[in-house]
Amino acid sequence: MDLPSLFQRIQLDLFLHGAQYKFYIEIAAVVVLLYVGFTDFRTFKIRNDVLLLLIVLYVLLAIVSRSWIEIAENIVLAIFMFAVLLWFFAQKAVGGGDVKLVSVACLWVGVHCALLFSALLLILIMLHLGAARMGWAHTKPMGSRYAIPYAPSVAGALIGVIVLGCL
Repeated sequence: MDLPSLFQRIQLDLFLHGAQYKFYIEIAAVVVLLYVGFTDFRTFKIRNDVLLLLIVLYVLLAIVSRSWIEIAENIVLAIFMFAVLLWFFAQKAVGGGDVKLVSVACLWVGVHCALLFSALLLILIMLHLGAARMGWAHTKPMGSRYAIPYAPSVAGALIGVIVLGCL
């Protein structure tokens, strides 16, 4: 039995359609993103196993709702963003977990939702910076500067893209 017929058999057994799978996968991703944002906000750490869970959820989403071309475009965008953010990591502008999280987020949003994701991310980072300057958000001393956790903003932007139905 090949993979498409096995997947169709599972759908028939569960009486689910691709749109329902997509909905449940997106809900699971939102829950994971809320966890990532909260834990990074409190501890300045992003766990690798949680990022791996987001990748697994993306693979499930891709099986249900993406074409091979879209999957390839998403992978290329994620690799490109990883390479760009690696330079920022080398300059100590972002943490390693943030580099991985943004790359995984770009895997999810793809080229077709990248502009919306970027706009939401910019707005949320500006709000977070404003809250940090007012003393309402945690900061971490990094030499002569202070760092903020970026995962809450990245998670919020990706949740925004999911809620707005761009995926």
